[in-house]
Amino acid sequence: MTLKGHNTSPTAVCRALRRTSSPVLLMLLGGPRRSVIGSEDFAKSERSNFFGRHLARLLRRSSAVSVGTEQPSHAPVQSSRGGSASATSLRRTSGRTEIAGIGAVDPEISFNMHKSHRFAVCTRNGARLGNEDRFRAIDNLDLYGRGLLEVAPRAVPSFFGDLLKQRVLENFVVEGRAPALKVRNLLKHLRVNEDTQFFGVYDGHGGARASSLLALLFPVYILAAPEYKSDLAGACHSASMAINEEILKREKDGHCEGGATAVTLLIRGNTFVLSNTGDCRAIMVAKRDKVAQVTQLTTDHKASNDQEKQRIEENGGMVLYVKGVARVNGRLAVARAFGDAELSQLVIADPEVTVHELHREDEYIVMASDGLWDVLSNEQVASCIRNNPWLNVQEMANMLADRAVELSTLDNVTVMVVDVRGRVS
Repeated sequence: MTLKGHNTSPTAVCRALRRTSSPVLLMLLGGPRRSVIGSEDFAKSERSNFFGRHLARLLRRSSAVSVGTEQPSHAPVQSSRGGSASATSLRRTSGRTEIAGIGAVDPEISFNMHKSHRFAVCTRNGARLGNEDRFRAIDNLDLYGRGLLEVAPRAVPSFFGDLLKQRVLENFVVEGRAPALKVRNLLKHLRVNEDTQFFGVYDGHGGARASSLLALLFPVYILAAPEYKSDLAGACHSASMAINEEILKREKDGHCEGGATAVTLLIRGNTFVLSNTGDCRAIMVAKRDKVAQVTQLTTDHKASNDQEKQRIEENGGMVLYVKGVARVNGRLAVARAFGDAELSQLVIADPEVTVHELHREDEYIVMASDGLWDVLSNEQVASCIRNNPWLNVQEMANMLADRAVELSTLDNVTVMVVDVRGRVS
């Protein structure tokens, strides 16, 4: 039987439907096939598929069905860790994405495929049309820095920081371009003793420019800090203050707007450093004495925080409650953030930097924007992870972000899960 000159046999309908990206249809039709459409194996499995056979029969009987010539599929691009790019669950070890018109940047860079399975991130819009959250994950910050240098094979400098500032930062910051990661040059300089991992979640407000700049600049500024080799905490503080100056300068010139909060994690050996500005949060999920434990590792710098409120009032500001939410001068709900030039005397970028030791019982570090913490407590997040031990880190991140959306979070939500099991012998 044909309709409008097109073949509407059950086989043809099933073939056409398999080209769609609908997970429901794929489930009904038995899932995606590895065999070539039209092969004998495919035909046999198709005939044995009850749902597929009857769905095709129903469609064939409908006068509204018209299966035409093959059209290009518009299915979302699948990430290599599962999920779709439209859901922004990303695992990018190559390729670049545009960040708010600032330039191309790799949100995730992995030099070791084994390590790449030990961290994952998922971001959702929540109830908002756009997503102002940004993130960055680099599993070897030292190799990343060497790649940025683009030096000749025989010219590996001892004055690493100075050359990085000279050859990367000046042009990079002024022109607003992400420096190229030259893999060929990088492979010639793999003799690096240090192994520092970098993870960051950045929550923008009033636009995504500030959060984009944080994701772009934070790794480079930490590398360029004089304290980087000996004092990671000091490097985080120096980088935070320098980046805030850059953002404020851009706001003054009209090239940036709004602000952003940030939580950044650096892991080196058995030590990890957290730098927190604003209301993003990090927690540790552990199992001690066979009992699951959760520890909040950062402080929420909200206007409702008593210490922050006192500091704001001492500097001539005030905290007003608008629809039940404490806000600085009745405007901003966070007491610390990058940017926000109009409130920069009250809303400061000074980070809370803490140094921690990893223990054998530690399992996962979860970092997320406030879109998660507004609807889920630390204990609920830890329970989601501990009650689903068969999930990998990507599935954990997806589950938490999806759960926040189900609970009607009003903000963007970005969740990063870092697996720290087995780092301490």
